[in-house]
Amino acid sequence: MLVDRLREKSQDNILLFADALILAEQCNVDLLEVEQAALADNIWPERYQRHQDIFSAAQQHQLLNSTVALIGCGGLGGQVFEELLRLGVGQIIAIDPDSFAAHNLNRQLLCTVEELGRFKVQAAVRRARSVNPATKVTPLALAFSPVIHKEVRKAQVVIDCLDSVADRYELAEFCQISQIPLVHGAVEKWFGQIGVQKESPLIKDLYPKIPLHDKMTTPSVLSCTVAAVASLQVAETIKLLLDLNSPLVNNWKSVDLFSCEIEEIGSQH
Repeated sequence: MLVDRLREKSQDNILLFADALILAEQCNVDLLEVEQAALADNIWPERYQRHQDIFSAAQQHQLLNSTVALIGCGGLGGQVFEELLRLGVGQIIAIDPDSFAAHNLNRQLLCTVEELGRFKVQAAVRRARSVNPATKVTPLALAFSPVIHKEVRKAQVVIDCLDSVADRYELAEFCQISQIPLVHGAVEKWFGQIGVQKESPLIKDLYPKIPLHDKMTTPSVLSCTVAAVASLQVAETIKLLLDLNSPLVNNWKSVDLFSCEIEEIGSQH
């Protein structure tokens, strides 16, 4: 029934967003199911029309069937979340125990004046409704810990948007044991780094020891640095979800926006 109606509604293999919403209501299914059924029949939802020369319908369908765990919904995490929504990742597990404060406004995409004092993961849910209501968001206002390990294991990729080396150690060890790829990102001032841990202990290579004052100081960060590193994290996440090759697997690069340079550091493994 749904497939027949999709074919009736589509024009030149494109399903208009308004028609997708109507079909979801008429067939008593959610929007994600409508878009998945469309792509399975080689019909492109209108919102993904500009992806056609980049992805196949099968690849876009694969993204809609994917689950990503986002650890941290602040600067990097908020930007990563926005791009995952717009690319069409079907399910996002958003994890962050914190609420927004005014000092987040300079760089955290999910932070607005209206959201001050509210949990970051709840802001993520509201953002998803306004940007891509097909994406299902699981908000967990908790720090990463064994309490939520079962939920995170549902993901095909985990994205590290943390600001503590100790927390990164814990997350990286969990991902290695669970055999889930981890996409790491970190920023400070004009600088950032990006890497993908699959088999090698990437985080321990990057941070040989935990700083004595880990997370005690507040680093200076620019919104442009956050956006650049977050976009690289999303690009690596999409490659992993679609089984595309990347030179960053078990490797990392440093980013210097001031000098406009990206340098490959290289893994020791």
